[in-house]
Amino acid sequence: MNINNLGLLNSLSFILNEGIKDSDYAIAVYLVENINRASEVSINEIIDETFTSRSAVRRFCNRLGYSNFSDLKESITKMIFPSNLQYRSQVDLLNHRKVLNELIFQMIEDIDEMFSVNIVEEIIDLLFNHKDVILLCANNTSGDLIRFQQELIYGNKEIKIVSKAYTNNENIKSLSEESLIIVVSASGKFAEIANDWLNHLKGKKVLITAYRNQSFFEQYHHVFYISKNSFSSDYLGIYGKYGIVYIFDLIFSSYLSKYKKG
Repeated sequence: MNINNLGLLNSLSFILNEGIKDSDYAIAVYLVENINRASEVSINEIIDETFTSRSAVRRFCNRLGYSNFSDLKESITKMIFPSNLQYRSQVDLLNHRKVLNELIFQMIEDIDEMFSVNIVEEIIDLLFNHKDVILLCANNTSGDLIRFQQELIYGNKEIKIVSKAYTNNENIKSLSEESLIIVVSASGKFAEIANDWLNHLKGKKVLITAYRNQSFFEQYHHVFYISKNSFSSDYLGIYGKYGIVYIFDLIFSSYLSKYKKG
């Protein structure tokens, strides 16, 4: 699986949010509007409906980290949406509030048991002691980490978030042995897919996850678990959607308390 698949939603959203009405914008809009039939969309259809050219479609695909439209189209059909939205039943939706309340309460207890004060202290020391810090994550975690990034500005600390077109990212290309890479993957799926690619990157590597996989210890200098249970499917996205917010709020508050200047 192409690691860029896990940042595809962010790539499309970025183009839409940027609002520049160019060929990339036209292609992104058309793909989003036809997301449910992406496997049927041909490059000729894209060209005709968006009034673009074959070379424009190729550049669009390259920008998102794909060599051609066929690779991009295949990725859209296999796209991982936040919280496994495509698997929710009508029963889930009707009882969503009750189930959500119970699962969030259980999750916080679980995180508090595993993600100790000492672990938070270790992470904030790593952040402080590394000038070049990059957080890697998939689509559904990026919003929480961007908020964390913005909060750290108040703490006089600059970090970078990479959550789309990973293989094309300039910050990734400029990593050194002194860099710190923190991979945030609640269910572990992103970490598994990124594992081989990550092996070629320079820097100290840290993983925050709930999934236990022996191969992670060969890749990372530190693995911090956020749950006493190992799981690779975060049903309803509880840990990925709410747990990451909670964890990085703890990290930010601790960082501010210890390292805020003035």
